[in-house]
Amino acid sequence: MKGQVTEPGTVGLPTAVQFARFFDVVGYDISLDKLEKSSKLIAVFHSPVEADVYVTIVNAGINGDNTLDMLAIFDLCNEIARLQSNALVAIESTVAVGACRQIAERFGFKRLVHCPHRCWSGDSTKYDVVRKRILGALNEESLMADEEFYFKANIPLHKVLSLEVAELAKITENAYRFVEIAFAESLTITCKKFAISFEEVKTACNTLKRPEYDYHIQVLDATDGVGGHCLPKDTRYLLSVMRSELLEGAILTDKFYKLWQKKLKEEIENYA
Repeated sequence: MKGQVTEPGTVGLPTAVQFARFFDVVGYDISLDKLEKSSKLIAVFHSPVEADVYVTIVNAGINGDNTLDMLAIFDLCNEIARLQSNALVAIESTVAVGACRQIAERFGFKRLVHCPHRCWSGDSTKYDVVRKRILGALNEESLMADEEFYFKANIPLHKVLSLEVAELAKITENAYRFVEIAFAESLTITCKKFAISFEEVKTACNTLKRPEYDYHIQVLDATDGVGGHCLPKDTRYLLSVMRSELLEGAILTDKFYKLWQKKLKEEIENYA
């Protein structure tokens, strides 16, 4: 079985390497810089090649109205359809709800799944490719084909009833994480206000565990606030499809925290 992983970058490259342990896998990227870096670990090409499985990890952008910019993903799927419309297409990119089904219908794919990655770009080795994934499929044939592919690559799966469930679940994961960090940001500011150790408060709270109810508290570290590309983007997208004062508040909290942190650092530098 031959597979192609698109955009073998921070997340895509570890994914390609994992699959290459079990299959004949190549990478594809239009970025010559990424191709050069990836070529040390896998065979890479500047144009798509024929394959049995296409794994897409192309980043979606964000539009001014908070909808996801799916153009790059649609362009890639168009290229795949020209080469091999009967192949299995596994979309690991975070996409808008309904996008996978739209892709299947527009480009005539008969076998398509959404299996969003759960790598963290900051440390894709520690938070690795083989953590359990959500899997939504276009049909039973797609489900069986993808199960076999990921199973042989030692990647566990949690199957859901539809593509749309998988799409919304991935978006929700990232927005939920955003809210958790925003809460930690507010708590950090409050601890500073009362001259209390945030670390002490966090550690004390995190001792509450109720395994019989599968319940526990896990206060996070605020560090430098919400970073990266995915969490802010997906939280904004979720706001475009649902009304949520909670998410709006989390976004404002993150902005305020970063300004507060910047001011605090300036005061410390001036004092020194």
